[in-house]
Amino acid sequence: MDLSKRQLVALATGILLSTALPGAASAGAGTPVGNSAGEPRFSYAEAIRETVYVEAPVDGDRDGRNDRIVADIIRPKETGSGLKVPVIFQASPYFAPEAGSSAQAHDRRYRPGPKDDYKDPEDDGVPTRFPEYYDNYFVPRGYAVVQVDMPGTRYSEGCATVDGKEVILGVKAALDWLDGRAKATDKAGRQVEATWDTGRVGMVGRSHRGILANMVATMDVPNLKTIVPIATFGSWYPYLRTGGLPRFVDYPRWTARADGNTSKLDPQRCAAIYDEIPAQTDEENGTYTSWFAERDYHAAAAKIKASVFMVHGLNDWNVTPDTGLDWWKAVSTAGVPSRLMLTEKAHVDPIDSHRTHWLPQIHRWLDHWLLGIDNGIMKEPKVQVERTPDRWETYGSWPVANATKKLWLNGMSETLPPGARYASIDEKYEQRESDIVSDPERQSSTRLALLGRPLTEDLRISGTAEVSLTVKASASGTPLSAFLVDYGTDSYTIADEDTYSTGIKETTGSECIGRGTSSDTGCYPVYEHDVQTRPFEIVSKVTIDTENRETFLQDVPVRPDTFYTYKLKLKPDDYVFRSGHRLGLVVAGTNCTIMEVPGTDWCSYAPEPGNEPWPRTVFDVDISKSFITLPVVVK
Repeated sequence: MDLSKRQLVALATGILLSTALPGAASAGAGTPVGNSAGEPRFSYAEAIRETVYVEAPVDGDRDGRNDRIVADIIRPKETGSGLKVPVIFQASPYFAPEAGSSAQAHDRRYRPGPKDDYKDPEDDGVPTRFPEYYDNYFVPRGYAVVQVDMPGTRYSEGCATVDGKEVILGVKAALDWLDGRAKATDKAGRQVEATWDTGRVGMVGRSHRGILANMVATMDVPNLKTIVPIATFGSWYPYLRTGGLPRFVDYPRWTARADGNTSKLDPQRCAAIYDEIPAQTDEENGTYTSWFAERDYHAAAAKIKASVFMVHGLNDWNVTPDTGLDWWKAVSTAGVPSRLMLTEKAHVDPIDSHRTHWLPQIHRWLDHWLLGIDNGIMKEPKVQVERTPDRWETYGSWPVANATKKLWLNGMSETLPPGARYASIDEKYEQRESDIVSDPERQSSTRLALLGRPLTEDLRISGTAEVSLTVKASASGTPLSAFLVDYGTDSYTIADEDTYSTGIKETTGSECIGRGTSSDTGCYPVYEHDVQTRPFEIVSKVTIDTENRETFLQDVPVRPDTFYTYKLKLKPDDYVFRSGHRLGLVVAGTNCTIMEVPGTDWCSYAPEPGNEPWPRTVFDVDISKSFITLPVVVK
């Protein structure tokens, strides 16, 4: 086994108290191995709090010197006298509010947060506030928590280039410092070493924090033993583009600016770098460029050596299930030890939506991989799926083994009815999804709604459904959308893109997770499941650019009045259509949705008012040649 220079020195001097490996628990004096589900044994109030400044191997802001990356640390006070502990590690662009408007507000729309995700506003070398619950809960149980300002944000140098290589290498530098492979100083400029670290790190976090974990894990980081990515992905292209369409208006540059505006340095120092992004990302056509290739880690997943515990919401309309579960496929193919939790919720952390179910699991997971405790967690089923609120089913893999079921749209049946049948759809901008799919038997010129007969038994799908549409269009490059809908009045979890609903809602009171101080209480709101009765549920959906039917590398124009066959892969799901309900497929000329939250606009491909292309596109659908293929689980 290769050991870092610092670890070799520690061994030589006899102070490496614990380097326990999974399945082989061992400990020196004072090491909390064996405390996998026990009470906290270390003082949170008396913990050591410090800030270090790590030298990255890159000059991301192009100022002629390597970037300095800020890492705030909290660790048991006993680490000051020889105790060695593992590390829970986070890197984030959200540790300071954005100047002007709020990047935090953008992020928090997708998650009702327990407390502001901000660190101390000052950078004085002695941090007193650590966002989220990891410090409050795990430091008293014998862990250190290290929180890194992503390059270009808060007090870290560099530029926030939407996870460009210079950002990822800046985050990696902080992990390297923990293991003695990089240098750091304190506020006074004195060199600092992490002599208290066992050399075992777990990188955790929701959304961008977990995305950084995914990407860093593909690099050679020997001390990174596990990652816990929640609501994340491994490639920026399918997040920023919808089937070849720009998903948001100038969103790559907006993201860079919003993250960069949290900088307490000079935010304008990166302005020119951010202004290069629109050309690099082909904002006009939405094609897959070298900029996206640099931020696509799917192939690199084969290099992951850390274990992975992934969590994703099947109703996540921000980081949609296809982006997350494509990463799960890459991780599974890589053969790393892994676990998957699929919830009914949207873009939320399970500490909010499933606290009593989640906290023991992440505790045991980190104890196993960072403290080396054989607590049985790796013998448990690999996959958990939330079927209804707090009712879980477990499986050995995902998707669950299935057989394809082909339904012709002409009758939504397995047998093709006789005779050809055509339908026309007029393009329409800015619709609510609920309006597009509601009342399926109502005639409409702007959508095609197709219904199956009432089911005689439950029908479960697990995986990715695909719609094959034979269509001709009067113009080229128009969005084409499809929705798979469950029609049947029932109780559904409310996690909707129309209203930014997340699947949970805040109740009264709060709950303290772990220990706290007056400046960092560790107390959080309590949430409950948001379940309502309504006549339908949008199970899955997809929107494509008709010009990207062959490739995302370039646009291929559509010839007017020519039929093409489009393969529309819906977002993956694990869903049960109940007996008596009806399957429905809705096809629309565009899914450029509007929302009930003021100031939001996800309609990047709608023309500006007064600049509409007239006449709008008309789609003619050959229903007799169109069908949907469902991944049906056979009983």
